[in-house]
Amino acid sequence: MKLKSTLLSLAVAVAFTMPIDAAQYTVPEGQPPVPGADASIPDNAYQNYRYDKTRNIPTAGYIALKDKVHKKLEQQISENKRSVEDAKKWKKSYDKYLDLISYESTVVMLHEGDYKAKMTVPISVVDGYLKKIDKETIGSYVVEKTVVAGLVGTTKKVENEAIYKTAQRKGEFIYPGISKGYWGITDKYTNENLPIMFATVTFNKYPTQHYIAILSNRDQPVTKKLESTMANFVIPSIQPLENLDNTSDAITWDNFTYRLPKGMILKEDRKLNKVLRRVYTSNDMRLVVVQGPLAHKNKPISQYTHTILSSIIHKNGDVLLKDVPIQGAVIWNNGIPSYLLDQYNPGKLSRIYHLIQDDKNEYFIILSYVDGKVKYNHLELRNMMEYLDFKNANDLRSKIEKKTKK
Repeated sequence: MKLKSTLLSLAVAVAFTMPIDAAQYTVPEGQPPVPGADASIPDNAYQNYRYDKTRNIPTAGYIALKDKVHKKLEQQISENKRSVEDAKKWKKSYDKYLDLISYESTVVMLHEGDYKAKMTVPISVVDGYLKKIDKETIGSYVVEKTVVAGLVGTTKKVENEAIYKTAQRKGEFIYPGISKGYWGITDKYTNENLPIMFATVTFNKYPTQHYIAILSNRDQPVTKKLESTMANFVIPSIQPLENLDNTSDAITWDNFTYRLPKGMILKEDRKLNKVLRRVYTSNDMRLVVVQGPLAHKNKPISQYTHTILSSIIHKNGDVLLKDVPIQGAVIWNNGIPSYLLDQYNPGKLSRIYHLIQDDKNEYFIILSYVDGKVKYNHLELRNMMEYLDFKNANDLRSKIEKKTKK
């Protein structure tokens, strides 16, 4: 049950609550409003990986990157290292790629032990990790040189913890799909000088599990922009993963586990040289899973970047649907990164692509479907595609962390 998908009955609480500017929030009487809440931003804005009001690369930086690559290609032409036509194609490919990453999102998936939830943040990150904080608490964090975000699962009530008691600003809120909600702004997190805004939610169906979303701009106080991001994107995006078992089956292929929409059947399972291929079909839907040996030692994020630009956009442009916008997101499943491309074409042929790797293989998943003619909607299918798991997840996380430190 998503935070925004079910109306919360307020009949009993109506005498004790008051609405604030952003219609999706209600706060108990006497409590401050949730900072940054903006009723002009759609309550489902997080569902669009590239919502127009969020941008990871400022306009000036975008122009500088574009000019740098174009000048390099022009120089290669003058040095007879590249033809004019080839340079023109690369410019077009790079511009398309740069537009994609300028608006990409990050999805944090936590499904460790009894904790099963996710959140979406309109930021771009390069590293992530899973951390067991204590026997009751585990967190999945994503980081970039200027940003830290995380989703923490715990059985502890945040209102009883130091993070909430010592927060400089704090409050409570009511939101569709949750029984309790708290927010806070503090200068420290886990004994570090890390100013953060956090929000804690408890889902109606899981009263003993609490999830804490955190967001921070490193080395600077919490800004109005960060408050807006938390209130209008992060909090609305927090949702349990319970519906996955109702809509899909978990399929394990050697070390790798992915989700298969219920009703699809295996039509092809073959090997061509060292590449393995599985094809599943159902009415107006086709899922292809390809496995091949890992041919590089790059960090996963670096390799995904190379594959998207060089292989998908430039060399194999026909893999993408023509004239259909592309959204992109880095997906972190328990601290292990992958990259998802989404070409949603309402009422028509749509595609979702997922790039994955472990320590031995690369995987590429493509789901093609006709929107409106299949039993699941776009978001249900994308939720299935986002979910991944690995038998050797602990080893993978250790190897990724070692590469990060180099």
